[in-house]
Amino acid sequence: MIKKHLSSEKGQSTVLLALAFIVLLGFTALAVDGGLVYANRRHMQNAADAASLSGGSAAALYLENHDITYGSWDCNDPDVIDAMHSNPEGAKAVARSSGVANDYLLDDDDSDMHGVFAGCVQAYDNGAWIEKFIDVRVRITSDTPTAFAHLLYNGPLRNTVEAVTRVEPPTSVAMGNAIVALGPDCLSDGIEFDGTQDTIVTGGGIYSNSCLDTRGSGAVIIDDPENVGYDISCALPNCYTDHGGSGVVSPPPEEGLGRKIPPDTYDIPPPDCNNGWPNHGNYDNDGHLERGVYNEIRIQNGDHTMDSGLYCVNNGVTINGGSLIGTDVTFYLTGGDFDSSGNATIRLFGPPSETCGSPCTPNRAIPGVLIYLAAGQTGEVSLLGNEDSDYRGLVFAPDGTIEAGGTSSTMAAVHAQMIGKSVFVHGNTTIDITFDESKNFILPASLQLQK
Repeated sequence: MIKKHLSSEKGQSTVLLALAFIVLLGFTALAVDGGLVYANRRHMQNAADAASLSGGSAAALYLENHDITYGSWDCNDPDVIDAMHSNPEGAKAVARSSGVANDYLLDDDDSDMHGVFAGCVQAYDNGAWIEKFIDVRVRITSDTPTAFAHLLYNGPLRNTVEAVTRVEPPTSVAMGNAIVALGPDCLSDGIEFDGTQDTIVTGGGIYSNSCLDTRGSGAVIIDDPENVGYDISCALPNCYTDHGGSGVVSPPPEEGLGRKIPPDTYDIPPPDCNNGWPNHGNYDNDGHLERGVYNEIRIQNGDHTMDSGLYCVNNGVTINGGSLIGTDVTFYLTGGDFDSSGNATIRLFGPPSETCGSPCTPNRAIPGVLIYLAAGQTGEVSLLGNEDSDYRGLVFAPDGTIEAGGTSSTMAAVHAQMIGKSVFVHGNTTIDITFDESKNFILPASLQLQK
C-alpha cells in the first residue's frame, strides 16, 4: 500500500496576515501623511490669507492717511509706492510680519513661489469704467515632514499656496462719473439730454445702467483737459442708437457694455434722524433755518440762510422765489421732492468730501453730500435757479429722478455729481456740469480677497 504525503497548509495564514499588515500599514501611512499634508496646507493657506489681507489693510490705510483717491491715482506717486513696498507701514512689510507670526519667513520676491508681491494697476478698463487698484499677493511653499512616506519616497511632500488681496483706493460714488442713471429699464429710466444748447461735462464721465437719449439739438460734450479718458457709456445693447437725437455727442457713446454700476460703489450710509434733536415742524419763513428735523421747508420770497449741518425733511423742500444760502449742509429727504425754481437764488454747498462712517455723526452734514433722497423714495430733485445760483456736492436719488437745467435767464452751471434712477438735463442755454472729487462723497478704500 502506497502512502500519500499531503502538503501541509500550516503557516499560510501567517503569510496572509503579513501581506494584510503591509497593506494596512500603507493605508495608515497614507492616512497619517495625507492628513499631515492637508493640515499643513490648510495652515499655509490661512497664513497666506492673513498676510495678504494684513498687507492690503496696511496699503488701504496708508492711501487714506495720505489722501490718495481714485481721482488722484498715479502708480508713480511716491505715496502709492510707499503704500505697496517695504516701509514699516507698507503692504510688503506688514504682510511679511504677519507671515513671521505664523512661522513663515517671507521675502520681497515671490517669483520662487515663496514671498510677497505688491503691484499697482494704473488703468484697467473692464469695458465699463476704469478700475485702479493695488494687488497684494502672498505665496508660501513648505515641505511637510512625514511619518511613513519617506520610507517609500525620497522626495519632499511640498505644498504651495497663494492669496491675493485687491485694494481699491478711496473712490467717489459710482466710480467718479459725473452723471449716472441707476435704473435698469429703458422704458422709464436712463439719462436724457433735451436742450437747444450744449451740455458740457467736466471732470467725470456719463454712465447709464440702461439707456441714453439726446432729444435736443444741443451737443453733449465731455471736456477732458487732462486726457483722463472719461466716456459717455450705457450698459444695454443699442442703448443709444435706438434712442439718440439730433445733437452731437462727444466722445461717441459706447453701447452694450453690459456691466451695471455695482451697488457697493454707491452704498452711502443714511444719517440717523431719530436722535432726539429738535423737530422744527414746518419752516415758518423767518429767514433763518437751524439744523434738525423738519416736516416741510417752503420758501416763496425773502432772503434765507442756513446753519451748517444736517436737515432731515419728511415732506419735501420747495423754493419758488427769494434766496436760500447754505454752506456745509446736507438735505436728507425721507419723503416729498426737492423742488426749486428759476426765479430763486439758490446757493447750497455740501461739506468737503471725506470718508463717513455708518451711520454718519448725528447732526452733522454728510461729507460731500448735498441732497440725499432716501432709498425707496421715488420723488424728484430739481436743480434750478437764476444766474447767481450754484449747487455743490453729491445729489443722490437712488430711486428717484434728478432734473437739472435752465433757460437763457437762469442758472447755467451745476457743480454737482448727479446720481439718480433717472437723470434729465435740459435748457435753452449752455449748461456746464462740473464734477470735483473734493466736493463729493468719498467711499473708503476697500479690500477684496481675490483667491
